[in-house]
Amino acid sequence: MTEIMAKTLKSASKTQRVALFCIAWATAPVGADDTLSQLKALSLQELSATTVSIASKNQQPISETPSAVFVISHEEIRRSGMQSIPEMLRKVPGLEVARADANQWAISSRGFNGIFANKLLVMLDGRTVYDPLNSGVYWNEQDYPLEDIERIEVIRGPGATLWGSNAVNGVINIVTRSAQESQGVLLSGGTSKEEPGFGTFRYGGQLSPDLNYRVYGKYNHREDFHFGNGEKANDSLDMGRAGFRSDWTPNARKNLIVQGDYFNGEMQQSINSLDPLTPISTDNTKKYGGNLLLRWLQTLEDDSRLQIRSYVDHAVRNNSLLDYRRSTFDLDLQHDFSWRAHNVTWGAGYRFNSDQLEQKQVLLRFDPAQRDVHLFNVFAQDEWRLLADELRLIYGSKVEHNDFTGFEIQPSARVLWLPHRQHSLWGAVSRAVRVPARVDHDVNVLFKLGPNTTANVLGDDNFDSESAVSYELGYRFFPSDVFNLDTTLFYSDYDRLSTTEPQTPLVNSQSVTIPFLIANKANGEAYGWETALNWRVSERWRVQGSYSLFAVALHQRDGSLDSAATVAEGNSARNRFNLGSYFNLPYQLEFDAHWYYTDRLINQVPAYHRLDLRLGWQPNLHFELAVGAQNLLDDRHLEFSPNLDNAVISSEIERNYYLKATVRY
Repeated sequence: MTEIMAKTLKSASKTQRVALFCIAWATAPVGADDTLSQLKALSLQELSATTVSIASKNQQPISETPSAVFVISHEEIRRSGMQSIPEMLRKVPGLEVARADANQWAISSRGFNGIFANKLLVMLDGRTVYDPLNSGVYWNEQDYPLEDIERIEVIRGPGATLWGSNAVNGVINIVTRSAQESQGVLLSGGTSKEEPGFGTFRYGGQLSPDLNYRVYGKYNHREDFHFGNGEKANDSLDMGRAGFRSDWTPNARKNLIVQGDYFNGEMQQSINSLDPLTPISTDNTKKYGGNLLLRWLQTLEDDSRLQIRSYVDHAVRNNSLLDYRRSTFDLDLQHDFSWRAHNVTWGAGYRFNSDQLEQKQVLLRFDPAQRDVHLFNVFAQDEWRLLADELRLIYGSKVEHNDFTGFEIQPSARVLWLPHRQHSLWGAVSRAVRVPARVDHDVNVLFKLGPNTTANVLGDDNFDSESAVSYELGYRFFPSDVFNLDTTLFYSDYDRLSTTEPQTPLVNSQSVTIPFLIANKANGEAYGWETALNWRVSERWRVQGSYSLFAVALHQRDGSLDSAATVAEGNSARNRFNLGSYFNLPYQLEFDAHWYYTDRLINQVPAYHRLDLRLGWQPNLHFELAVGAQNLLDDRHLEFSPNLDNAVISSEIERNYYLKATVRY
């Protein structure tokens, strides 16, 4: 059986190999150790992700993608030892991942990092999770079961021509597995120092030969971290999540996907009130919400393809300062067709956001307290293949209209040259914008600078979109089936960046109030180099590595009085390096190691090394046991320090040990 399976896998196409792997996984008897060894070796060599959809909205080989793309495969997710999506992103070159406390992360691409990094667009199966209130992502709410994630696709650099505003420095799309690929029962759970209890249940079934489904539930609890002085940081998290997905495929030309999720939880935060009398307080946030997504894909009679995607999303977050409710409706249509040497993708979309903000203290309010925002867009992109497919020109633009700044145009032009099957060279120039959020236009916040001095930060109706023009040059080298190298150089020119401008103080006999107005009075440049390699040293051992060099310079424009306009320069490390090793041992054992290095941040965060180790055991295809240790080189270390205008106080990331068991049948 082993020889037949191995020969069949070697002669099959990639799609056929994946299908055979799934069939063998579901049907192999307990004790099928030899078959498991063959499949494990192939999972690192043949079944790793080599295609991507995020760069063109269509599946294509990474070697033919004129963008800085990185993909984390399903197998790499399983063997990472991580228990959350944000932690998984640490291995992506050019992506800045820093944990601010037990339940919050600062994640960005190519600079401008922060807890609400506003130049990185994040999606889950095409559903945007970028929040319009703070221009960022609530990462602790994106807690999808890792066992059901097919891959995580990351673009470093602009993606606005296809994905729209806020995809300024990068795009992340988390792609979940189809219901057909997640049949049967899965039970996964464990314990760790950081999370004393976590668990996932999933069941997948079939209602008919062409209709499959799965349902899941997940719960985790994170303990408090500590400050540098050893005091408890009061930043714990309790979160539960449930959801479903169904895939209906009546024939090879039609597919309907319906999926939804619900979450409910509570988290604590240590916040800086900026009040000398009570400098630190604990804030409790209760949150819940849900979403429902439908996606219809059809191949038409002329072999063109039509996709219609729509979703609704609702979220509620209540804390001591503010009760926040948001509802979103999104509709997107896409049509792909070929004409002679042209592959054309075009479409249109509409998004409606409605929010309601109820203040609980006079220190923070939004005016108006309720706002409806409409966003319309049309886009088109053409891939023109020349010189017998050796040279390709990719050009297009997205035109959007939003209620804050009106029309925004975000074009791009890319060229891809394939002189040989072992070499791929590409270049690009792109424009992208970050449209204003509610906090830019409508915020009104008070905080004390001293006993008789108060600052009042005000949004501005005239706040404009931040913009960036980026230039990229990339090269990929595939000398053999066991080694590849991917490297990118980039330069970005930013304009109309956000500043906070002091106004004339308001003085009376008892106090002084200094108004600050949010404005667009900064610009800057960022540049860097990113490289990644993948080397299969032997049938049992694979090594991955990456290095990123980054620099940014920000400048006040004429008339700016914001002395902190360049603070964002200090939020990004100049050098980042990671090295990962995946080793298959005898007796169905796996030994995996990951080493990360992050250079110091200017804002008092020192450089740090991180070492993670994992030992896994799969005696058969139905059971897996893993033990591991994370952050082995430090008892605790600081990874991020928010700016003074952010209320969150960072805690230190602690050494962690975990035990996890997974049962499939």
